[in-house]
Amino acid sequence: MSDIRVARRHALPMPKARALAERAIDDLAARYGASTEWRGDVLRFHAVGAEGQVRLSASEIRVDVKLGLLLRPFKAMFAERIERHLDELLALRERRPAHASKRTTPRRT
Repeated sequence: MSDIRVARRHALPMPKARALAERAIDDLAARYGASTEWRGDVLRFHAVGAEGQVRLSASEIRVDVKLGLLLRPFKAMFAERIERHLDELLALRERRPAHASKRTTPRRT
């Protein structure tokens, strides 16, 4: 059973949902020294004191985290951080049109 469960609906194609999940976990992995591994549409992660998975479906991204004994007192803080980070990444995806270019100024020739 997980200590933290966060689920968010999305309308992204699976490759983009997968990239979003990777980015979310890579950011957290860098911060907490976690290792990651894909198994189908499930991204598993493991860090000292915590492990879990990000499960993708065509309409949902779900994060489940099991905390070790020493991290359980910080459950609310971790849950809030995961929720905020996932919401920020989903908002960025929704605001950026698929045809948008990174260039903001025209090129002079």
